[in-house]
This record gives sequence, C-alpha cells and structure tokens, in this order.
Amino acid sequence: MPETETIHIDSLAYGGWGVGRINSKVVFVGYAVPGDVLKIEISDEHKNYAFGRIVEITEPSPKRIKAVCPHFGVCGGCGYLNMPYEEEIYWKTEIFKNEFKKNFTPIEIKISSAGEDYLNYRQKIGLKIYPPHIGFYKKLTHRVTDIEYCYLAKESINGMLKELRSLLSKKPWKDAVLNSLSSITLTDAGLKNIIFGVKNNPPELNNFSKEVMKSKTADNIFFEFPDKKIVTAQNTLKRSNDYFTVKDKKFSYDLPTFIQVNKKQNENIINAVTEYLKNITAQTGHNFLNALDLYCGYGNITLFLSRFAANITGVESSGFSVKLGEKNLALNGIDNIKFIKSDVADFVSAANIKRNKKTYDLLVLDPPRAGVKGLVPKIAELCPEYVIYVSCDTMTLLRDLKVFVETGYIVEKINLVDMFPRTFHLEHIAFLKMSPNK
Repeated sequence: MPETETIHIDSLAYGGWGVGRINSKVVFVGYAVPGDVLKIEISDEHKNYAFGRIVEITEPSPKRIKAVCPHFGVCGGCGYLNMPYEEEIYWKTEIFKNEFKKNFTPIEIKISSAGEDYLNYRQKIGLKIYPPHIGFYKKLTHRVTDIEYCYLAKESINGMLKELRSLLSKKPWKDAVLNSLSSITLTDAGLKNIIFGVKNNPPELNNFSKEVMKSKTADNIFFEFPDKKIVTAQNTLKRSNDYFTVKDKKFSYDLPTFIQVNKKQNENIINAVTEYLKNITAQTGHNFLNALDLYCGYGNITLFLSRFAANITGVESSGFSVKLGEKNLALNGIDNIKFIKSDVADFVSAANIKRNKKTYDLLVLDPPRAGVKGLVPKIAELCPEYVIYVSCDTMTLLRDLKVFVETGYIVEKINLVDMFPRTFHLEHIAFLKMSPNK
C-alpha cells in the first residue's frame, strides 16, 4: 500500500491543479476542489514542489459537486466538472490575475463567462480509435477511454457519435472499416461534417460512407490519410451554400475548414475587438489607414476589421487558409482586405525593411499556443499605435506582453473569454497602446 499524506486544498493554480502544502512544500493535486481535505499519494516530487494524486476525499469541500460525466477524472478532457460553474469562473479569473501581477501593474481584467451554456457547447470534437474503443485519451496517456456521450459536445454531435458507434459495431463495418480507422472528427457549425482518419484504404470504405450518408448522419464526409492528404468521399454532395455564419459574416465550408469550437464565445471575442475599435475610431474621428492581422487563418477576425480600416492585410502561412480567406471575401463582398501567404516572421522582417514606405497603425495577432517568442521586438519595430493580441495560453501571452511593455507599449486592459468551459483553458484578448514616450 503506497504511503499517503493528508493535505488541505487552499486554492487552484494554472492547469487546474488544486494547491496545498505538506511540511511547507507546495503540492499540486489533480481534480481537487478548494476546501477539500484529502489523503494523497505523492506521484512526482521535486525540490520545492510536488504533484499528488487523490487516494481518498476525507472531507469534501462545500463547493464540491458530483460530476455529471461518469468518465470525469479518467478522460483527459475536463478539469472542473466537480465544482459549480460560478466557482470555475472565479478561479479562472483569480489565477490569471495572480499570474499577471507578478510582472505587471494591475489593470482592468474582466471575464466573459459562458452563462448557462457551459455544457454541450462544442461544435467540434476529435475522437481517437483503438478498436474496439472510440473515445478520448485518458489523462496524460495515449490510452483511449471509450466514450458514448460527451457532455461538452453539442447534442447534434452526440447524435452523430451515437449513429457512428452503432454502425461501426456491426458487421461488415466492424471488421472491414473500424480496424482501418485511427480517428474521427465531428463538426457541426450549420453543416455536419465527418473526417475519418484512415490508416489504410480498405475496399469497403466508400460503401461505409454511403451507409453513413444514407442514415443522414452527415452532410459531408472526408478521409484523411497518413500522409495528411484529405479526400472527399465520392458520395458527398457539393452544395452551393456550403458556408457557416459568425455574426453577420459568411465563412466557406470548403473541405474540412477549421472552426472555433465555441460559436457564442468566438462571437464574444469578435464583439470585444470591434467594440474597442469602434470606441477608438469614434474618439479619433477617423478609421485606421493600414491594419495588419498576423496568423489570420481564414479571416475569423480579419473580416470584422473591414469597417474600421481603409486597408487590411491578413498574413497566414497555410495556403489552404489563404484560399479560404479569399473565398470568404467574395462571399461577403469585401474589397479592402488582402490575404498573403507567408511565414509571419518572414513577413515582419520584410515589412521592417519597407517600413518607410508603408506603416501599420493597427496590428492584430492571434498566434498558436506557443505565442510569438522572439518576434515581439520585430513586431514592435513596425510601430503600430494599437496592438490587439488574442491568445489561448496564459503563460505565453504574459511572456510576450512583458516584451511588448519593454519595447514601449502599455497594456490598457485584458478581456478573458471562457471559450472552453469545464476545462482550465481560456482565451485572452490583450489591448495595447503605444506609449507616448516611445
């Protein structure tokens, strides 16, 4: 029997860890709730801190609730199903504020919660397959937990999953198809799309897709092969209205388009950005001259900049996304945006060389989780008066904001958007302005 220790959980830390102390050493415990008294087993010990796993809940916190999902604590998807949503929002805000004040003067930080839509919000889920299991990875492993219903996914997506599980459990598909699949991605942002990750190309694959289409489980089916090549199923019908909407804009559904998982909160991000720009242009009495959107994708934010700037340039390294962006411009009749296929670092370096010919007074960036480490000084050399930084990672955002401040910018305010309720993840929008002394 492993040796156990008793710990009182005082707070939560970034990553969703419960925090307590044993003999003055900080211990991080997964799936703990502030107020819990726990018996834990130390799983990973370091000089100044340790990680522990719950062996027994000796005294449950008054805030602890029964998780709605039977897979909670095993599946690696959720972290906060064991506390009320209001408590989750409180701690997400506190965790960010505590991390922010380590390097910055406190400023206005507010959070956009999901309200009552903290379950069944995801427009997209990616399932792994390890026959006969179809589900998600167990926490911190590559072992698959069998999932019949995901409480974070839209009901329509759960309906798709139920139908696919039923088909794949029966002959001939169980033997002919299931063993050839590595993953299933389900999306529903207005049209239902399925992407089957295929390990090889079994003869029955297209017949199976016909069966799926006959059951009206999906509008479109795609196969993604090990070389990342994506093929449309032969029986998929091309439609003239293959697009989804975000607020008042249309976005093309050409092949398996990336979509934000939470439509409502994605629109809240756009609302925050456009309201900020609306206030600035109202104060100055004019629009921006040249706006630059780095890591723009297919134009999720870019399209909404069109009424605030005379000229907008979107920069994206994916040629597929650039082509989609151009289709989106045509869908919406927008003529003051230009998409450029380029590595962002290469574009910024070239733009600095040409800086005397063209300047950007507004810069928006929405980089991958890794942020823009090392690139901030070059971005700052473009001297945009305003910078809007959208980030999905607290630590890389704070790291990059510190460099922006060092190069002459002021962080005016930060909006947190709970894009991923019941997990520790957040979207952040940082609004920066060039210091008058720069």
